[in-house]
Amino acid sequence: MKEESNKIDEFEFHLPNGEVLRTILVRPELTDSNLKSVLKSKGIFLPKYSKEDTIPPLMRSLLSPKEYDEIRDLQKFKVEKFKYRTTQIPWQGGKNVLLNLPKIDLHEILNEKYKYHPGFELLGVPSFMPVENRNDKVELKFKIEEHSDIASIHNRKKEFEGSLVIELKDDGFLHLHSTKTFTSKGTQDLVNSIETKLEKHFKEQGTVKKEDSYERIMFNHFTNSNRFLFLIKFTDDIKFLKFKKIVDVNVSPDPGQKIPKDVSEFLKDIENLNLRGKSLRRHVLLSKKEYREAIWLLTITVQYEFQHSEGNGSCELEFAFPDFDHLERDKAEFQFFIGRIVVDKNFRAFAKKSKIEKSIFNEVDNYKNYNYNTLKQ
Repeated sequence: MKEESNKIDEFEFHLPNGEVLRTILVRPELTDSNLKSVLKSKGIFLPKYSKEDTIPPLMRSLLSPKEYDEIRDLQKFKVEKFKYRTTQIPWQGGKNVLLNLPKIDLHEILNEKYKYHPGFELLGVPSFMPVENRNDKVELKFKIEEHSDIASIHNRKKEFEGSLVIELKDDGFLHLHSTKTFTSKGTQDLVNSIETKLEKHFKEQGTVKKEDSYERIMFNHFTNSNRFLFLIKFTDDIKFLKFKKIVDVNVSPDPGQKIPKDVSEFLKDIENLNLRGKSLRRHVLLSKKEYREAIWLLTITVQYEFQHSEGNGSCELEFAFPDFDHLERDKAEFQFFIGRIVVDKNFRAFAKKSKIEKSIFNEVDNYKNYNYNTLKQ
């Protein structure tokens, strides 16, 4: 045991380089921007900063302990809850969606997407299947196995799941509604690649107009005040979900707007502010409407109580623009995820949390779409 422990310690404290470093840098959690900042901190400047450009010079370099720690922090190896993002696109085809789908080869998509091995393997041969024997609603589920050379020796392999549900909806106009779920950066990238492949196929087939594209809920689709209102609306009751409290919020002053005098000193030199507390709904930054044009509301975590056919209980949901960056905020896409679901002890023996989670998703997704269509600019 002592010899094994020494080996682990030796691994942990050796700074990676060469091929070992490459297997770390290709990880999908590490973005082009992450590697660009590491290179610039080392005094290395390039004409382009895609991974194909940044990885070779970093492989020839030696990371400092500080740079290595930064990369370890960016690459978080923990099992994630499902994140949900939805899109929609006007549909010109028939009601049998299954007939209009191309043959999807996820292994081929991975080979096209990554020049370097991404640090994970696709398990099995996933394909689209009808949901509840419906031809107008289909789902593709997949699993990947990720490998990390910088995780502990007993924690280097993890399985993550992703899925894409496509449903034909008619709420005033016919459109394809897509629900993307993912539990890691790798599964998120793969789901996005599948959707891109489908959009190209639909346009070639004529079931989607060439000028149309998937509509996502993006940060820049709102004015500051309407984005604020969009997120704050999740503090209302949503069908069987009864609002209990705001758990935390994340805000950032808009540098392009004049901050009201009474909070300017409080927000001075702050880029990001996370607030936690018992009565956040009444906090001045959330309750005063005159602040909303000058402040970006980025994340809100809400606790609800519920009464469901499976049982009563409580849950937490996070609503956020997680990719937000001050310089590229137009690329930040909205997502939500369902955190803790706690069923009251009287129902725990028979309650199926998966059914409760599905009901929560359906109600929140419909509520989200309605408010987005009302408040987007």
